[in-house]
Amino acid sequence: MAIHTTPATAAPGLSLGGRPLATHHAGRTQPVSSAPRPFMHPVVSLRGVTVTQAEPADHPHHLGLSVAFSDLNGTNFWGGSTFTARDGPVLLPNHGTQVPWGWQYSEGEAAGNVSWRSQTGAELAVERRSFHSLAHPEPGSWSLSLTSVIVPTARVDHLVVSSSAVKGRTGAGYGGIFWRFVRGCNDPLILSAAGAGHAAAHGSRSRWLSVTMVIDSAPVSVILAQEPGRLLPWFIRADGYLGAGPAVAWAEPARADRTHPLRLSLHAVIHDGPVDTGARALELLQQHPRLNRLSSRDRTS
Repeated sequence: MAIHTTPATAAPGLSLGGRPLATHHAGRTQPVSSAPRPFMHPVVSLRGVTVTQAEPADHPHHLGLSVAFSDLNGTNFWGGSTFTARDGPVLLPNHGTQVPWGWQYSEGEAAGNVSWRSQTGAELAVERRSFHSLAHPEPGSWSLSLTSVIVPTARVDHLVVSSSAVKGRTGAGYGGIFWRFVRGCNDPLILSAAGAGHAAAHGSRSRWLSVTMVIDSAPVSVILAQEPGRLLPWFIRADGYLGAGPAVAWAEPARADRTHPLRLSLHAVIHDGPVDTGARALELLQQHPRLNRLSSRDRTS
């Protein structure tokens, strides 16, 4: 797999010191069945290695780093098939669209609004989403943060987020902030506070999740972290493709209204090098400018 270096003339996105690190797409070119939505891709390390994948052949509705739900008030904002209790996965005409508007870009920040629209075009929710790229003291590393606040529109009383797992497909609680990792990395090293391997991390409420991939004979790592007090189970898949994210509706639906919005966040360190122990992952996370509130328990996990 060739190293991808983002050119200086890249589309709007995130940068540090004038160096492009992530490209932001409006998501208007995908087919309806992919639930078109804004996304970040490529996200690259400081060495220029791409660590995201968008529109891969195996799952063309996977779009780099994005926010997606398989069922929000009955609309599929994930793309692809919809799991049904009677027939299993079925391709249905129920795909929604996320339409970005009012986005602004500056050094280290991309922020704006997203309109969540059902398959009929009705607006179900509005979202304020922001990305931040931050300098990291560890050589060969930079920090990334994504935050999101989603509320129902005036004509919608409440939002209900469901998932394939809620509907009966064991372990398929995916939905929320999702990171589709680059293809071509064999035998990634996956670590979490729950132990080594994706089976240990999957469904756990570990504060953090570390993925080390070897690309072009060189290791690159992405350490993901949730905020204290709002830990969700991790959905992670490493068989067939590599992707992960905190699951909003792991075992039961999540609900939100205008008084209690749906708040999501994910923080990451992108590091040129291996992360082969939990202690090393926590060391890098403790240096994240937005993650300096690690509890003593996290430090010793």
